[in-house]
Amino acid sequence: MSKKLFEIISRVMNVSISQINDNSGSESIPEWDSFNLYVLLNEIEKEFNIKFSLEETLEIKNVGDFKKQLEKHGVNLNE
Repeated sequence: MSKKLFEIISRVMNVSISQINDNSGSESIPEWDSFNLYVLLNEIEKEFNIKFSLEETLEIKNVGDFKKQLEKHGVNLNE
């Protein structure tokens, strides 16, 4: 599932998967702006069939934060 998450981030942010790691965020990916973050949230919610709360979205600053939130929703990223 981690691969699937990275594929979504790669597609939305228009960066190579090799450039993505848990620390990737607005400081390392220039395309990581408020609009693309909204698109990314939407794509991840659709793919994993979950819904983030406003509070959860405000906590997301990088890929590692996305992983933490997905795990809170019961998504196993190790499959």
